[in-house]
Amino acid sequence: MKDNINILNVIKIAGAFIAFIIGSGFATGQEIMQFFTSNGLYSLVSILISLILFVYFGSTIISSGFDYGKYEKYSPYKYFCGDKVGLFYEYFVPVLLFISVVVMISGAGATLQEYYNLNYYVGCAMMTILVLIAFICGLNGLVNIIGFIGPVIVIFSLLVGFIILFENLDGLKNISQAMTEVNLTKAGGNCIKSGVLYTSYNMVSGLFFFTALANSANNKEEAKLGATVGSLLLMIVILVMNFALLSKIKNIYKLSIPTLYFAKSISPLLGKIFSVILLCGIFSTAAPNFWTVCNKISKQGRYNEKIVALIISMGAFLGGLFPFEKLVSKVYPLTGILGILLFICIFFKQISKKII
Repeated sequence: MKDNINILNVIKIAGAFIAFIIGSGFATGQEIMQFFTSNGLYSLVSILISLILFVYFGSTIISSGFDYGKYEKYSPYKYFCGDKVGLFYEYFVPVLLFISVVVMISGAGATLQEYYNLNYYVGCAMMTILVLIAFICGLNGLVNIIGFIGPVIVIFSLLVGFIILFENLDGLKNISQAMTEVNLTKAGGNCIKSGVLYTSYNMVSGLFFFTALANSANNKEEAKLGATVGSLLLMIVILVMNFALLSKIKNIYKLSIPTLYFAKSISPLLGKIFSVILLCGIFSTAAPNFWTVCNKISKQGRYNEKIVALIISMGAFLGGLFPFEKLVSKVYPLTGILGILLFICIFFKQISKKII
């Protein structure tokens, strides 16, 4: 029957949902440490807030994508925010995503250089070629690829997180004292703001992709379940990794890649495997971001999508050769604020639909 839910398809959608959000920042542990761990035991509040927001807004966005995404003129930003605000989002978000692709390409070059002594430029070129190939494979091919990568990263992260946590349970006894002795960067401020901003900056940049992702569902319930399962798995991983980080906070708070430290401490082989997982995390964010930018430009009309993709990939590769950290540090916090505005628009849009 048409309304039957295909569990494998739900897992694929959930995997693609997770993979979009999990990038190099998540895989290295930096994102988790700055948004959640930096608040100590109050990080539980941040995680709960993020879980609720991801489930509600993720399922809402993907449901609307299933209902209207098949229409060529459908704009998710205009649908939720109106013509003027929606138009601003339509032009701002692709710029943000292009910057993200640039940063991911740069991160891939640095990772391959550090772990495999590969020339930095070669590493950047390899990631650029991979995201270009993923675009050429089309949306369904991309969803199949990153839909597989997402669960792999989840399984690996849970494995490492649980091992470290069970080996260092005593480290959780004096967390309050330990947090006063370390200096952690707080990406979102207090526990409430952190939970909201982490979700908002991920969702605002993912609206185009999540809308398109709905097309891979057989029915609306399947799409909503995929987003819900993806949200739950994502936050379970964050919960486990957060407590693993807290249990060793004095050892890892100065490290750039704390998860690599964890993997190496368990086994040198696991450390090597982690470097591959890290690259998969970079790719799983870069590829859908790249697809969104190319799709947005090529849909404007008279442009061949493959030529657009080639030009954008060349621009991203050249951009990846330069340090973009300062630009990103300015853009990402702004994105979080714009994400909160988007949440308000979506919430009132849903209320207005129920009233009408």
